[in-house]
Amino acid sequence: MADDDTIASMEASQGTALWLGDGTCAGGGASDAAHRYSTLTSKALGLVEENHAATGVGFATKPDIGSQVDAASKLGLAGVAYVFLMAGITDSYDSLGSMRSATAAAVRAAAKAWPGARVVAGVAPGCLAGLDEAALERMELVWTAIRLGAGDAGALVCDGLWKVCGSDPALCSSGGLPNDDGHALLAESIEASVREDQGEPLDQPVENLTRVVTSGGGDWLSRSLRESRRREAEKREANRPTGTELSNITSKLEDVTKGQALMQAIQQQMLDQLQRQQKMLESQQQQLKQQQDALAGQQDQLRQQQASLQSQQKQLESIVGQQGETVASLQTVTADLQKQARNTSVLLNWCNVQFGAISSYVEGYVPGSKPALE
Repeated sequence: MADDDTIASMEASQGTALWLGDGTCAGGGASDAAHRYSTLTSKALGLVEENHAATGVGFATKPDIGSQVDAASKLGLAGVAYVFLMAGITDSYDSLGSMRSATAAAVRAAAKAWPGARVVAGVAPGCLAGLDEAALERMELVWTAIRLGAGDAGALVCDGLWKVCGSDPALCSSGGLPNDDGHALLAESIEASVREDQGEPLDQPVENLTRVVTSGGGDWLSRSLRESRRREAEKREANRPTGTELSNITSKLEDVTKGQALMQAIQQQMLDQLQRQQKMLESQQQQLKQQQDALAGQQDQLRQQQASLQSQQKQLESIVGQQGETVASLQTVTADLQKQARNTSVLLNWCNVQFGAISSYVEGYVPGSKPALE
């Protein structure tokens, strides 16, 4: 249950600050939750902190800040005045092509979920651990894409937060995360951006635009000349850009320059991907050619086997034909033998009849008996 101080703080607050983002936003590197930059910034702005950040989350990771926004929108949080989307350190250069659109989508989702809240995008708050010059140059393009994407969707952008701690060992813990001092500096930088967004100081109006023109005469020509010069001076002064305008122009020129560098990097990345795909396609075509050659060889072998089978079939047909002729011949011989057997039986019967007739004329002969031998 909340104590009296907490309840009084909530009643006196200007709303809730919802923090979404990576492990540093969750308090990574700080000695405790009270020293993390989200808690310090919320306290300085008079807001009640609601932190749902998690380690490993970025604008174009899995899971990403967009999924955090979706999950937090279902919590029924009331009085959300600020939604802080703080990430970039864990994002990858490989996702450069989709980084800008993914960031813009996360900002728009947050603005839709909490229509009355100001969405703030913090670009890479954390320490630069293990990044050489080449890797840092690539990551700067990633962070440029995040900044431009957040700006496209109308968020307040806290740019260059990775510069606050950098790789300073006095501000970074051994794990490559900001320590308590690093979190404190990040909180100061974020608070300053929010304060400036709440109400920028107006430019001081230019006073005493009158220019004194000295003339040797006092006639109407000298007065006309002074009046003309005064008007020209007032025009130049009115057209002179203010400090804020110069800053905005410089910022826009920087955005254009970085935007061009980002587009070149994305185009180069796409070109490299196309080249890899082309090499893969060439490899697949070569494999297909090898398979076609192997298939052609197998077709030749099949044709040879088919020709051999046809030759064997003809030989078998010839053998079967010869066997048929032999069977027919054997059947003819068998018929002849059977005919001869029948003729022999007929002759044998005739002989028996003739023998019986003859024996009737021989005295003392008994038909069918055999004379006794001595």
